[in-house]
Amino acid sequence: MRATGLLLFASLALAWPSCARAAALQISAYDGAGQALGAAEFLSYISRADRKNASPERMALVLIQPDGAQWVRPALSGSSRTITLSWERLNRVSISVAWPISGGGFSTLWADKEGRGYSDGENILLNEELAVTQYRLFKEAWQRHISEMDPVYAPSRETRKLADETLALMKEAHAAQSGPSRAAGFDKALQAVSRTWEKMLVEHGRQIARHPRRGSSLRFGLTLDESLLKRLDHYPWIIQSVKRSGAGWVRLVFRSNPSDFAYARQRSFNEYDGLVAALKASGLQIMGCALDTAQWPSQLTPEFYGERVKNLVLHYRGSISSWEVGSEINGDWLGGLSSPLPSDKVFRIYSAGVSAVKSVDPSLETVATLYWWENTAPDHEHSLFGWLKRFVPQGFGKDLDVLGLSLETQDNPLGLALEPVFESLRQTLPSQKLMVGSLSHGDGNELRGYWWLDPSDIEASRTDLISLNTPAACALRGSIGGGFWWHTLGQMLPSKRKAAEPYRAYRHALKQLGR
Repeated sequence: MRATGLLLFASLALAWPSCARAAALQISAYDGAGQALGAAEFLSYISRADRKNASPERMALVLIQPDGAQWVRPALSGSSRTITLSWERLNRVSISVAWPISGGGFSTLWADKEGRGYSDGENILLNEELAVTQYRLFKEAWQRHISEMDPVYAPSRETRKLADETLALMKEAHAAQSGPSRAAGFDKALQAVSRTWEKMLVEHGRQIARHPRRGSSLRFGLTLDESLLKRLDHYPWIIQSVKRSGAGWVRLVFRSNPSDFAYARQRSFNEYDGLVAALKASGLQIMGCALDTAQWPSQLTPEFYGERVKNLVLHYRGSISSWEVGSEINGDWLGGLSSPLPSDKVFRIYSAGVSAVKSVDPSLETVATLYWWENTAPDHEHSLFGWLKRFVPQGFGKDLDVLGLSLETQDNPLGLALEPVFESLRQTLPSQKLMVGSLSHGDGNELRGYWWLDPSDIEASRTDLISLNTPAACALRGSIGGGFWWHTLGQMLPSKRKAAEPYRAYRHALKQLGR
């Protein structure tokens, strides 16, 4: 990324001294209705739908050190019209915040003062700073797509018109005088940035997917989790539905199998053997998920996990050539919420899984999935780039072929951050292929989290995310696509043998990509 890009992802480490005293940043902010936000209203405005009374210690806003080596969650205070963010230890900072965009939904946005960051005592209009930063990042992305990517992007007349309108709206917002009118102007411009960036990614993704050389390297898949074992009588229909969608891959999640965790006995494979054979017969490729991290036992060791992975790989050698040996391994729940495993032990367990796959056959593909959260993470240690900063120097990436990013959008907004995050992953791990490793938006019928598209219609939100992210994943540098909607069985292919709206959206998206 250019030196003017996101401070969070700067590739050059800058040695900023720590603050000897507390620093404070004064911000003004307005909601979508043009109302000035005090501290309490601001906290509610950026909070999940089910946590409107969340404490500042849990707010989705962090201040980031210029080299990305550390972030802090500031203290929040203020009167009815003034908001103060105060912090210690860091000098200049950028802001990362979950922010709602009218007509779109919550995105992770940055404000960074043209790459320089903010210092103690400054006073900013947050709506303006967010729009200005996103517009700069969009312009950098546009230039990258039309000149550096393969194939280069050929914008449609409609998209060029949207880009021109976005520029005009930015100029109008800069010309506004009062705080409320400037905030309203920049909110409108930010909405245009979001719309234009999404249009560019979808359009270029379709161009890449239909390209005779590039399109064949892309993969599109759906997840078959362990709930499939309760529907074995339906699996011919399920497999046929996956194939009919245009997908060429499935993620097959192996159950925890507590009676034989290591799959040391032949009978442990019986319930999967017929399924694997049927998937292969249908022409679908399989990415085997050795164990969902939500089911990692508290007593798990590298040796025990390595044995499990090796037994699975040996048994399905010749049928499964891709293995996801770590899913969302930067999460804070692995081993149990009450007493999770420490991060260094999680890394050793994951590493044992990678080594087990390559010890069977170095040509087998290894996959790891990291969990996207940054300002919503409980601490810097578990955040995506905080975790990478710690473990890449320790060898994360060695013998790893594909890195996936898990997008749980109801818990951790991404939106406009999609391309900047993938650009940063590409710089951090330039030798690995990238993909959207998992995508979902809620597991029920009511919104519990951050809304997307329409806070009152979670089904519409899901279909919109599928329609957007499926082609957009093809337009990210280093990406091989992916998707792997997690709740395929519950939300796309319910148990009554009837395909639901998210399935139809996925099928239509793949049809637009030439699948």
